[in-house]
Amino acid sequence: MSNPSDSLESVVIGDGVVVKGTFVVPSKAIVNGVIEGDLTAEEVLIGPTGKISGRISAKVIDVRGELHNTIISEKSLIVRSTGRIAGKVHYSEIEIEKGGEIEGSLNQGAEYPSTAPRIPPVFPDTHKY
Repeated sequence: MSNPSDSLESVVIGDGVVVKGTFVVPSKAIVNGVIEGDLTAEEVLIGPTGKISGRISAKVIDVRGELHNTIISEKSLIVRSTGRIAGKVHYSEIEIEKGGEIEGSLNQGAEYPSTAPRIPPVFPDTHKY
């Protein structure tokens, strides 16, 4: 993270950690563990041991692990050689490395499902830690 304030707006789910619920992250979400639920962020990085089962919405999604359910990438979706996606995928741009896998439906364009979580606007910090 290049900007120290980014760490206040980011989350890291470590290897071996399992969390359940709905998560809204103003900046970056790095997932090396497991999320069972929905995740909305500016940028999502799924590490090789990371797995998300739920609705994922972000501007940029970089997949080295697994995603299952509905994936909405408003800008760029990158599936690395170890990445696996299964479900409904909505994207503007996509890159799939040799070995990367996608199973399900692919939809390109600016039209996203109306029920999709939207990336929240970033508001100035009203409190400091």
